[in-house]
Amino acid sequence: MRALLLGLILLWQADPSVEALKTIDEDTLKAHESVLASDEFEGRAAGFPGNEKAVAYLVKQVESFGLKPAGVDGYLQEFEFETQGTTRKAKNVIALLEGSDPALKEEFVLIGGHLDHVGRLGQAVSGQKDGAKGGDEIWNGADDNGSGTSAILTVARAFGKGAVRPRRSILFCWWNAEEAGLKGSAWWAGHPTRSIEKVTYCLNLDMVGRNPERPMDVEGVKNAEGDALERIITDACDAEKLKITKYDHTNEAMFRSDGVSLLRQGVPATMFFTYWHADYHAVGDHMDKIAYPNLAKIARSAFRIVRDAANLERGLRINPDVPLGGRPLGIRGEDVKLDGDAGGVKVAFVSAEGALGKAGVLENDTIVSFRGSALSAQRPMADLWKKAQASRGEGACAIEVMRGGEKKELTATWGR
Repeated sequence: MRALLLGLILLWQADPSVEALKTIDEDTLKAHESVLASDEFEGRAAGFPGNEKAVAYLVKQVESFGLKPAGVDGYLQEFEFETQGTTRKAKNVIALLEGSDPALKEEFVLIGGHLDHVGRLGQAVSGQKDGAKGGDEIWNGADDNGSGTSAILTVARAFGKGAVRPRRSILFCWWNAEEAGLKGSAWWAGHPTRSIEKVTYCLNLDMVGRNPERPMDVEGVKNAEGDALERIITDACDAEKLKITKYDHTNEAMFRSDGVSLLRQGVPATMFFTYWHADYHAVGDHMDKIAYPNLAKIARSAFRIVRDAANLERGLRINPDVPLGGRPLGIRGEDVKLDGDAGGVKVAFVSAEGALGKAGVLENDTIVSFRGSALSAQRPMADLWKKAQASRGEGACAIEVMRGGEKKELTATWGR
């Protein structure tokens, strides 16, 4: 028995995750917050000098971690956006940890959050609540989203400087101009710097620094097929003794944050959120109000989730019943490759109450096109789901299936 116990202790000590997790601590989080939420950064409003300083700080950090650039210009991806009647420019920051598996390293797990906030008095940005108070004219945004930005930095450092090398590659993304309407994440989703078809999962951290007495919201635990995602999330948070409230799909907050930009492209996405507070978009969102012990638990949980999702034998896939409005698709199936660049979904289960069941789709059908557009050979289920979401509210939609060697056209509608 003693020999067995000693062996288990040695095995635990040999796990590189043990040392990596030790680096995700309160002091490191405070150090990042003291910079990001400082008056020097002027509330980090996208398109203004303080935001550029935040971008430069993030680039310096990820360079020091040894992570690879994964933007358009090094770590950066610049884009233009409209706000308050003005066209401005901002930059996403994107870094990469290459996976260890020769085949699976071409797939990605993504962890992201927005780096911007709502600026200072006199800057033409939206979202500045309640005005300046007591001479405080800067909306520092320590929680929104200095907390998520700092947490992702600690996770990036733990992977970059540590010895943990998951099978899939990991993308670390700090989105810009979220406060202007999810501009940075939407730009990346439309102009990805790595194939979005090969992103198997996205974890979004937004406002994770307050309300430690309240269980953290985890939105979207069933946004992937099967139970692997929920199990990974539950195990990670349990390991850190982090209390959570799980939402199967999305609650209000997720639709107001960057994860939905990936979700709309067929990427399973979840969000960490410690809920609203009186300082939301107010000048009182300062770093001394951050619950650092809880934030450290959240960041360590995120490390575990990203690691485990990246090590899955089979990557996570979108749950076709993720509700973005209207009746769910109501099927389960397997991705299949067809001739050329075409793909299909081989149907294994059909719900009679789902949109495709009501359209007449049967088990063993292979869905090959939607609204006249062939499904992609890469992740056809995700492509089907994405096409279906884009058609909500447009009435009847034509679907083509292969059944017994013959092509059949069916019609789906989305009403309840």
